[in-house]
Amino acid sequence: MLEYASKFMELSRFPPAFVADERLKINRFKAGLNLGIKERMSVRQYASYVDLYDTAVNVERVMKERSNYFNEQHEIKRKGDQR
Repeated sequence: MLEYASKFMELSRFPPAFVADERLKINRFKAGLNLGIKERMSVRQYASYVDLYDTAVNVERVMKERSNYFNEQHEIKRKGDQR
C-alpha cells in the first residue's frame, strides 16, 4: 500500500488536473487499489484522500493478518495430519 500511495503521489505532481479536485483524487486512487481492498472499502464514501488512504492501509493490514492466521491454521492442521 505504501508503495502504491507513494507512486500515486509522485505521479500526481506532474498533471495537476489529475488530482486537483479532492473527489477526483479519491476516485483515481480507489480505481488503482487491489480488488480485495477496493471491495472492502466500497461500502462508504470518503471525505478526504487522507481518510481513504488511512482506511486502505488498515484494510490491507487486516487482510494480511487474516491470511497469516489461516496459513498458520492450515500449517498446524497439516502437521497434525502427518502424525
